[in-house]
Amino acid sequence: MTAAVLLDHVRAYAAEVRSHLAGLSAEQVEDLTDGLEADLAEALEDPRGPVATGEIIDLTQRFGPAAEYAAELRSAAGIEPPRPAPRRRPVRESVVGLGAELIGRASASAQPLRSSPVWRSVAAFVVALQPLWWVLRGWVLFTVVLGWARVPWGIEQRFVPRTVGTWLVLGVFVLASVQVGRGLGHGHRWSRRALMAVNMVAVVLVVPTISSLGSAVHERLAAGGYPVYIENQAPPAAPKNGVFVDGQQVSNLFVYDAAGNPLTQVQVFDDRGRPVRTTYDNGSLGWELPGVAGTWTFLPSQDADGRNRWNVYPLSGLPSDQVSYTGDSPLPQPTGGASPRVPPQPFAKAPATVPAAGTPTP
Repeated sequence: MTAAVLLDHVRAYAAEVRSHLAGLSAEQVEDLTDGLEADLAEALEDPRGPVATGEIIDLTQRFGPAAEYAAELRSAAGIEPPRPAPRRRPVRESVVGLGAELIGRASASAQPLRSSPVWRSVAAFVVALQPLWWVLRGWVLFTVVLGWARVPWGIEQRFVPRTVGTWLVLGVFVLASVQVGRGLGHGHRWSRRALMAVNMVAVVLVVPTISSLGSAVHERLAAGGYPVYIENQAPPAAPKNGVFVDGQQVSNLFVYDAAGNPLTQVQVFDDRGRPVRTTYDNGSLGWELPGVAGTWTFLPSQDADGRNRWNVYPLSGLPSDQVSYTGDSPLPQPTGGASPRVPPQPFAKAPATVPAAGTPTP
């Protein structure tokens, strides 16, 4: 083995040692490996001789791996090995890792509870209720789809079908939910994820759906949506105030004498001496009169004592746009200098009448 070949092996080993010191500054590397090749060559001239296999020299068998040799140099100089830079994990990987850690901790905390006889009994009971959940899940999805589609079938048919069509739709949802619960489509990863999403939606919506059903039933009962049969006949409606002719309320009365001439300022009373009034709104409402555009507001007459009288006919008033409420008066007042007047009469003169036989002349 020539000296040149041996020196090549020493340089190659020294270069590999320097590569494991790449984390240090150039000055530190120079201080640690100064004269490294000479030290290695001198060590190979030891009486034990170089470790060789034929013509191939393996320096790692004599001095150890280059990484360990570099670590010994670093340790002898009191230099700490470089810490590996923290690896940045994607957000998704971090979230998944955190979720897995939380699930693991929760599972470990619940392990004593799961091993108790009470827990096993509860778990067996929940497993027995799985078919009921399958049906409930189908019904919840049925109400959600019908509500989202805005099908005009009525509120009660959204929750409780009342036609053959709605019963068929509900049956399809329930059948599909039961089949999925029995294992249909669990063999694929995407189907398992879809089932998990559907279960989460159903769990979140089951309580609001039942609450909406209760509210709908309450509103239906409050609005009288369901027939209630009463055997007793309802009492007749209380009579209304005013004067009615053929079932229609009249707003004013026009009085004519025997010759058919119209009279004014006529007071009308009934057989018990009560004033006969046609209006009870005290001028607050507008009345539609035959042949008069717009509405008409009536005003009362006053007696000698200054009291308002509503049984003095014909009533006078003004168009509603010529009165307003001003001051402290509870009655509307004319505006713009307008004066109350009698509205148009049905006819200027009535037919003359002949007194009945035996009637004394007043």
